Amino acid sequence: MKKTRIIMAAMLSATVMGAAAVSACAEDTPEGYVTFYADKNTIGQGLIVEPVEVPFYEGDSGIDIVQRAADVLVAESDYGNYIEAFADTDNGAEPPEAVAQACPEMFGRNTEGYLSAYDYTAESGWNWFLNGESALVGISGYEPADGDVVVFRFTVYGYGSDLGIDNSSWGGAAALVELTDTSELARLAAANKESAAYDAAIEVLGTFGASQADIDAAVEAFAESDADTSDKQSPETGAESIAAVIGITAIAGAVLAATKKR
Repeated sequence: MKKTRIIMAAMLSATVMGAAAVSACAEDTPEGYVTFYADKNTIGQGLIVEPVEVPFYEGDSGIDIVQRAADVLVAESDYGNYIEAFADTDNGAEPPEAVAQACPEMFGRNTEGYLSAYDYTAESGWNWFLNGESALVGISGYEPADGDVVVFRFTVYGYGSDLGIDNSSWGGAAALVELTDTSELARLAAANKESAAYDAAIEVLGTFGASQADIDAAVEAFAESDADTSDKQSPETGAESIAAVIGITAIAGAVLAATKKR
């Protein structure tokens, strides 16, 4: 009878410990993931941040997403906070010919170790895109949603005209290149870093003026590769597994203790 009470008490303790573990994990469980990357293709220097899956939590804004993915400087304005600069090293590459022709008097960077607004030209800065389209709100006003793709791209000409944004309707510059949608390619690259198709995807994402056909071909390459995406475990499954392990360990310990008392 005494042994039974010991085992029952141990089982109750294990249940409580398991519930506590699930609760603790739930507090740290992301509400979802956003795919993020940043490029400086307009100055011929490729990616600053390669595609990565970034978790977000209750109450997060787009600023939180960017700060988890990269070392950035955040500035304030009357319209909300915005990303002013990314920590970055100038690799000395020359800008693409189309950009050089549009900006014949480009200068260098203003702050060592960062790629900032107003570097190279008076029109430079960071534009951001959501799911393949130019964002309609500032990054501080963006509320993350699971599966979104957020891309930051450095512009030096026409306030985004070198990124494919046509500003001619309001008297600005026409688009220098095609506006493309890289969101699916970014998702695949972030989720399949060990894939044989990964390096080719990074090359396409880091190339100025890459066409939509080039991007779609890189997407197809992932479908043809032998990448295994089944290893990613959901946060809920992970929490349940932790609780199960704790519970089993506690019960096993109680049974062993009871056995020794016999």
